[in-house]
Amino acid sequence: MQKQTYIYRSFERFWHWSQALLIFFLMLTGFEVHSSFKVFGFENAVKWHNIAAWAFLILIIFAIFWHFVTGEWKQYIPTVKYLKEQVQFYISGIFKGYPHPTNKTRYNKLNPLQRLTYLGLKLLVIPVQVITGFIYMYFIYPNNQFSIGGIEGIALIHTAGAFALIIFVVVHVYLTTTGHSVTASISAMITGWEVVDVDEKEEHLKHMQEAVDKSAAGYYQLDKDGVFVDTNDAWLELYGYNRDEIIGKHCSVTREEKHVKELEGFIARVLKGEKIIGKPVVRKGKNGLTGKHILSANPVIENDEIIGVEGFILDITEFDDNAQQMYSAVRNSNAGYYRLNSQGYFTDVNKAWLDMYKLGSKDEIIGRHFSLCRDTKDLKALQDIVDQVMSGKTISNKIATRKCKDDSVGKHILSANPVFENDQIIGMEGFILDITSLDE
Repeated sequence: MQKQTYIYRSFERFWHWSQALLIFFLMLTGFEVHSSFKVFGFENAVKWHNIAAWAFLILIIFAIFWHFVTGEWKQYIPTVKYLKEQVQFYISGIFKGYPHPTNKTRYNKLNPLQRLTYLGLKLLVIPVQVITGFIYMYFIYPNNQFSIGGIEGIALIHTAGAFALIIFVVVHVYLTTTGHSVTASISAMITGWEVVDVDEKEEHLKHMQEAVDKSAAGYYQLDKDGVFVDTNDAWLELYGYNRDEIIGKHCSVTREEKHVKELEGFIARVLKGEKIIGKPVVRKGKNGLTGKHILSANPVIENDEIIGVEGFILDITEFDDNAQQMYSAVRNSNAGYYRLNSQGYFTDVNKAWLDMYKLGSKDEIIGRHFSLCRDTKDLKALQDIVDQVMSGKTISNKIATRKCKDDSVGKHILSANPVFENDQIIGMEGFILDITSLDE
């Protein structure tokens, strides 16, 4: 599957092109200093070469700061995984039309060979160029002498580094033509957007993780002993804890004593492979206050072995304490996940969502507008929700009426959250929980 993805940020593109221009200009003036040709004249070439060197150093300092602040330094961590395959691809596979052994993503922009090459440039070639250049500029050129190796030795090292950069630039420019089209990589470094190959399963898991992290639905994970190993912010908010206060604690702290045995029973059932869906429970928060939520619990499986329990909770405290009919209605329901782009078109849903809307497959809804899911009378209410979320608001526990494929209607509790990329809202996602039977 291919997807248009925002790969390169604004500063990254500015840094790339500024660095390219400065390296080219340093080469031009540097080789004139070596009397390879005459463009500016020797004195002017020296002057402009020194100015460009300072500009290059300042750019390097800003780039180092940016890489550490944004975490982009991790892109250069070397790895030998798929290194052999990458080398074979460039030697022969690329000419035979073989698929690329690694996929580019925003979080993995460099293949194993690029990681090693770029790391070598940043830790060896460029530092050598900067150090030898400034030695030449401030020690050799003014005095025309230097104690170690003289002018020839330092100049030779500096020139060797320049040729290494030339080789890199030539290879780099060639490899930019090996993308999905001849100009695809260059265009991506101008606009930031590039068509990349993505693994559908990995992409779906990433979306689900984003939904878990930002959702109004509380997510939790326990190990086999019932000890918390993970929660999201929504879970912490419902219980009144911060992460350090709950991770590593036993789940019994989240229940009154009279409800602990019930919780232990849930965990025992899930550890045997059972799934708990839509179970109404009473929680105990950090401050001792209680609240009500709907619980789902599923086994966590690793290497075909159940290693823990995870699930979601959806707060229903604000509903009538006597609304046992709601508990019954949602007892056997499951949370439906959905995702829209900024234009309101579906880009992802899960099976529970499809079942609620009585759709047979994703093909029936992906790429379609959300207006298909509402009667005309209910469309304005949904549009208001979408507008609020697209402006940055999070919607939780909103009761909504849906229109199914067979023109029947149903009711659900809706949560909706903005989807962010580079601090921009690019869509909306959330969960729905069926409560249709409340009207029966």
